[in-house]
Amino acid sequence: MNTKLRGWLSRLFVKDYNCIVCGRELAAPGRYRLCSPCYVLMEVIGERTCLKCGKMLFAEEQYCLDCQNNERSFDRALAPFAYSGSAATLVRRLKFGRQRYLADAMANLMTDKLLEAEILADVVIPVPLSSQRQKERGFNQSELLGEVIANGLNLPLDLTSVRRVKDTLASSGLTGGRRAREENMKGAFVVTDKAAIKGNVVLAVDDVLTTGATMNELSETLKKAGAKKVVALTFATTSEKPPIQEGY
Repeated sequence: MNTKLRGWLSRLFVKDYNCIVCGRELAAPGRYRLCSPCYVLMEVIGERTCLKCGKMLFAEEQYCLDCQNNERSFDRALAPFAYSGSAATLVRRLKFGRQRYLADAMANLMTDKLLEAEILADVVIPVPLSSQRQKERGFNQSELLGEVIANGLNLPLDLTSVRRVKDTLASSGLTGGRRAREENMKGAFVVTDKAAIKGNVVLAVDDVLTTGATMNELSETLKKAGAKKVVALTFATTSEKPPIQEGY
């Protein structure tokens, strides 16, 4: 392919021929749409993770301090990246920059993380937005991710069995930490079709896991409706704080 034609295709099919982080032209399209330098700089979550929420661990523990001190309604949470640097930028560009084309590559990375963990599910349910929030944004980024993941895993995508009935406040605007976020999310979701949930392992999809308040409330609602298990899959998750070193 000559340079002129490749340049034209790059502008026409941005998601196929350019790195989703830096925009660098790729030699060939790939599932991740990432150039090597950008991928190397992303904070990949490895094997040393909390067995519950999937955050990277610094101490020799099986669970992070958050999960040791707080109940979690989901059975397991996974993410390919820590919520920092380029990964955090991609989340913001998808959600607030309306760059929907990013969802394909991000979802492929999420799918491979799930397959690596050898976790099976019965149905994919993206975290719902309130009707007002979805109207304002024009789309639900979790649905975009969930659709690609469901197709990749050959699983049904359920967009109707759970609704968000409470227009919660943005987490960034809350004071009071975890408790405030949990209180903000109380009663946010309802299951409209229990038969579609009962006995199933639900793969709940969202863009990022921070305190886990949203995923916790959704998981609790699904469990009350009869879900066998709830596995949370996000593109990124916040990291546990490193221990304080002596002398600092």
